[in-house]
Amino acid sequence: MEKGNKLDGFSGKIGENIPSTNAEKEEDLLETLYLWWNRGKQITMSEICIHLNITKHEINYLVKQMVKHGYLKEPGKSKVLELTDFGKTQGAECLTRHQYLTQFLQMVCGLDEEQAQEDACRMEHVVSGGVIQGVCEFLKYGNTYDRVAKNLNLDTMYEEGNYIFRMGIYLTEQRYPRVLSEEFYEFSEKICMQIKKDTSYFYLQPITGNYSKKLWYKDEDRWIKAQRTELGFRIPSDIFSFTLSTVVPITEGDGIIAFTAEEEELPSDTKCRELNVHIW
Repeated sequence: MEKGNKLDGFSGKIGENIPSTNAEKEEDLLETLYLWWNRGKQITMSEICIHLNITKHEINYLVKQMVKHGYLKEPGKSKVLELTDFGKTQGAECLTRHQYLTQFLQMVCGLDEEQAQEDACRMEHVVSGGVIQGVCEFLKYGNTYDRVAKNLNLDTMYEEGNYIFRMGIYLTEQRYPRVLSEEFYEFSEKICMQIKKDTSYFYLQPITGNYSKKLWYKDEDRWIKAQRTELGFRIPSDIFSFTLSTVVPITEGDGIIAFTAEEEELPSDTKCRELNVHIW
C-alpha cells in the first residue's frame, strides 16, 4: 500500500521500473479504505485524493471500478466511500498479505521497515495464496522446504577447487523405486565437481582406461557430446537441476545423460539415463 506516487521515469536499474497498474491501485485503495473502516473512520473522495496523492479523474475511475467489482457501495451526495461486506473481506486479505510480506522481508532480507513496506506493496498484488500461506507458516513456525533450482552459479556457493562426491546413474523409465542402470557399474562411484571462476563442471571417470562408449549430456533440447579429459567425461553443471535445503547449500543434482557406441551419431530415447549427484 503506497501513500504517494513516485515520479514517472526510467532509471535503467532492474527492480526500479515497475509500473503500477489500475488493478494494483484499486487494491491499494481497498486496503486503505479497510484500514480506515477498521478504525471507525469515514473518508470522502476528496480526502482520498489528498491521502494517496492522486487526481480526481483517477479516483473517479477507481471508484467506478470498485463499485463494479462489488467492493464499494455507490457513493451518495456526500461522496463518502463505504465498503460492502465483500469489500471488507477482500480489504482484510489485502492487509494480511501486506503485513506478512513486510515481516518476511524484514526477517529474511534484513530490510528496514520503510523499504520492506515498499517492496511488499509491489509483491502483494501478484503472489498466489499458496505463497502467502507459505510465508505465514514460516513466520509462525519457521517451516522451510527443499527447493529445486536450475542454472545455478556454483562458484558463488563453493570456493574454487575440486570436490569429490558420489553419484548414481539410473534408468529414466522407472522412478519409484529408482533402478541403477548397467552403465553405473562402468564408472567410479566418486564424481569430481570442479569449481572455477564463472564455470563449474562434473567429471565422470570410467573404471577402465579403454572405455569406448561416447557419453552425451542434454542441454535443454540439444544433445552435446561430453569431452573426455584426464579427470573423466566433463559435464557442465548448468545442465543439472539442484535441490537446495536450509541445512546444506545443495543436497543433490540431477541431469540427463546418454551413452552410445562409437558408430552411433546421436542418442535415442532408450539410451537416456538420469545422472544423480549426491552433494554434501
